[in-house]
Amino acid sequence: MSVGGLFLTSTASARVAGKSMTSKVVKEETRTGFGLILTTPKGRALYVDTDPPCTSGCLAVWPPLLMPKGKTVPTGAADLGTVAFGKKLQVTYEGRPLYTFTSDHGKSVTGNGVNGFAVAEVAPPAS
Repeated sequence: MSVGGLFLTSTASARVAGKSMTSKVVKEETRTGFGLILTTPKGRALYVDTDPPCTSGCLAVWPPLLMPKGKTVPTGAADLGTVAFGKKLQVTYEGRPLYTFTSDHGKSVTGNGVNGFAVAEVAPPAS
């Protein structure tokens, strides 16, 4: 399933010990069988819930992607936003909250189609 649309990497700049640092909230990577998908800065696949939003017990398996402390908006990216998540902000793509999957390891994408979740695809695989 593709959630499609244009995506630019979200970044926020900060100064640490006189050096410019860029902290990415979300990035895009190509994954075999999926095409271009959204990932965390460490490369973990991101998913959207195709059913009602994930709550309570669901969150133990599908942790939400939350904004880093001190940040309020994932800037520099079309289609990224936030939604209230308790006292924090959860990152969204095209208005849909983003999650990771606890069974994924490294660059695996094992949660696609599990419990109504779909990998957050930016572009489908090339034919």
